[in-house]
Amino acid sequence: MEIQPNSAAPAALSSPRKSATISSDFETFLKMLTVQMQNQDPLNPIDSSDYAVQLATFSGVEQQVRTNQILSDLSELLGGSGLGQAAQWIGKDVLAVAPASFAGDPLTIEIPAARRAESLALIVRDAGGAVVATGPIPPGAASVDWDGTDAYGQRPSEGLYRFSVRDAADASYEETPAAVYARVSEVRAGDDGLVFTLPGGIEVPFSEVTGVRAGV
Repeated sequence: MEIQPNSAAPAALSSPRKSATISSDFETFLKMLTVQMQNQDPLNPIDSSDYAVQLATFSGVEQQVRTNQILSDLSELLGGSGLGQAAQWIGKDVLAVAPASFAGDPLTIEIPAARRAESLALIVRDAGGAVVATGPIPPGAASVDWDGTDAYGQRPSEGLYRFSVRDAADASYEETPAAVYARVSEVRAGDDGLVFTLPGGIEVPFSEVTGVRAGV
């Protein structure tokens, strides 16, 4: 099973005011971290791994704040314009925790922000819930690409698959569902807002979408 880090990020639509706030918060965080380093006990210094965890945690929170603002901006744009504007979603890749259709092209899986500082393994399950592949996730990766191969280098059948992450060293730990990007083929109005149709006939409401990018 081959897993590759993916550096692509969701499209940014956040307002200048929100971006400035995030930037200010990050600068404050770095100042606090610097003061912490300067005032640590030289006979008992803080372990470097603790700094790495703090940086990874803040980075994950920062990205989630940006994503929430993106979706808020999109919701405002679509709120007063109806399905005419909703057609702009067709052909875009949206991110959601949902089954994804594998048809030969790699799938991009988002690693949950709260767990990126851990040593993790990606778990791939078929539509029946059986594990078809597992593999290590590069430390600190925000997202990875699954090329469809299993632990033996074989490609499973085309179909729907779900993704999750767990502790790489202990399989008994609880798994955390992971979101995956999928192409929007249809948009319709549901009872509670827009509903996106994805490959394999999967339907995802707008409220469950956590990211969007141009179709790749």
